[in-house]
Amino acid sequence: MPRKPPERSYDPDETRRLLIAAALELFAEKGFRGTSVQEVADAAGLTKGAFYHHFRTKDDVLHLIHDEFIDRALDSQERALADYSSPSEQLAKMAFDTTRICIDYQKHVRVFFQEIGVLTGDIREAILEKRRRSTALFEQTVRRGVEAGEFDRHLDPTVAALGLLGMWVWSYQWFRPTGPREANEVARQFATMTMNSVGARHSTVVLS
Repeated sequence: MPRKPPERSYDPDETRRLLIAAALELFAEKGFRGTSVQEVADAAGLTKGAFYHHFRTKDDVLHLIHDEFIDRALDSQERALADYSSPSEQLAKMAFDTTRICIDYQKHVRVFFQEIGVLTGDIREAILEKRRRSTALFEQTVRRGVEAGEFDRHLDPTVAALGLLGMWVWSYQWFRPTGPREANEVARQFATMTMNSVGARHSTVVLS
């Protein structure tokens, strides 16, 4: 029998946070379709009524989980473009930050890829549009580097951007916090590999 939710003062922001965190854990472990609203509420130590007070459906929670990850990634890309002037520096920073985000948000990324097909309509299109915008920023950075003579002139910017993005993102699958490599160490190595793969001189940007 589910435990009775403890008495607590009502904080709407904290309630939403608890529900989203519980849903993230369950979606990553059991899948979206394999998780019920009641299970999310129980895991959060709340009632089913509390869930429906904040969300219409599980889809709304899944949308927020996707947004939390993709918005963080887009913000980091836009900061790299604003903070650095050369494509080499911008791409090195993007490589480092994207790898770190995929490591820091491992469960978000896992749910993002395994459950994107669940979403439909406007919610799905909004998420896919952000994903396309993120990929386009990488591609445009590579293209500018090629045109400026900083990267190998034979590079196909689309192929290069997709290949690099795949390398950075896949870290969510194999990185373990208890493993022999720290997250920053992996991210720095990926940034170095990125610079080597596009034929760039090593960036002077400090990666941390």
